[in-house]
Amino acid sequence: MKRNILFVDDDKSILDSFRTMLHFKRKEWKCFFALTGEEGLAILDDRKMDVVIADMRMPGMDGADFLKEVEKRQPGAVRMVLSGYSDMKLLLKSVKHAHQFMSKPCGSEEMVETIRRVTELSYILQDEGVRKVVAGVDSLPAIPDLYIEISRELGCNEPDIRQIARLVEQDVGIATTLMRVVNSSFFGFYEKVSSPARAVTLLGLEALKGLVLGVHLFKEIDEQGLSGYSVDKLWGHCLQTGYFAKTIASMETDDDLLIEDCFISGMLHDVGKLVLVTELGDRYARVLDATHEAGGPVGPFETEEFGMTHAKVGAYLLGLWGFQPRVVEAVHGHHVPDRCRMDCLPTLTVHVANVLQHELSSESGYAHSALNEEWLETSGRSDRLEAWREACMQSMEQGE
Repeated sequence: MKRNILFVDDDKSILDSFRTMLHFKRKEWKCFFALTGEEGLAILDDRKMDVVIADMRMPGMDGADFLKEVEKRQPGAVRMVLSGYSDMKLLLKSVKHAHQFMSKPCGSEEMVETIRRVTELSYILQDEGVRKVVAGVDSLPAIPDLYIEISRELGCNEPDIRQIARLVEQDVGIATTLMRVVNSSFFGFYEKVSSPARAVTLLGLEALKGLVLGVHLFKEIDEQGLSGYSVDKLWGHCLQTGYFAKTIASMETDDDLLIEDCFISGMLHDVGKLVLVTELGDRYARVLDATHEAGGPVGPFETEEFGMTHAKVGAYLLGLWGFQPRVVEAVHGHHVPDRCRMDCLPTLTVHVANVLQHELSSESGYAHSALNEEWLETSGRSDRLEAWREACMQSMEQGE
């Protein structure tokens, strides 16, 4: 069955370019084009859309107002904003009616890949309960400038690693964390890495993007809202979970990109907690109190209080920010890996790494989710658990 895609932009030349660049997808997608929000709504009245893509700056009805109306009329459609990078931070803070953001100019490969990705993630991005929680907070976590600059460079046909390294060097906090990460025992490099440019090459560009986001969100977020909750400790747990996930993945595959995605997934698996802790602190305090009193884990109490878990909120945000589908799914399912729909290795590694980090860490003094041994048995990898535990323990003992 063909997917229906609607493009709305007041620039006819841009619509014409989309029409031309997506002609080769005509057997899979039926594309519709409108010059105004009003024209777009008229098309929506006649057709059910799978994806709606709108420019942010349009005369009359702008992109935000248009997508708000799309949400009312066709809540099942994936809604995307197309705009310039100068608008990106404003968009990510204020637009709560979009699932995904894309920057202009946008090439055919990027457009096709983004549409493919959001349709794969529709079951996460269209979760009404998560959307209500995210829409109910005062503002989404702000995206750092460095993340936007790196994303822009990654969007080029041939990203310039030297330029990305120069961007990283300008941020002392990111550069310091980057060097510490690549020189940790979990990465297993036999020589000391002393150059940010070399570190960027070794870490991987997508992993760098995830690291930049993680450092920014975990280190600069306001901790005043929830007394006694350490965001620093949460970041330490997430980073080490990323290390463990990479260690486990390296034992199961030689696919470098897949290993990189496992590291990213582990590093960002608890990003949803930041929204719940910082924006809904009083309510989340009740969740933590109930968790401690009952002996955990936290997930059921989050569901009772908010109608969903931190894993779902985190996956929603990462999908909004354009991470790969298997990264988003790994975050979404790191407590329930048996619901995995895609390549399950990232989900498996993060699930196991999360449990092992709590098990092996000297600072882990609270209840956490148990290993899903039945699913591990079904996946055919239960006999690998002890080897994974030993490898993670050895790397941990060697120190970072």
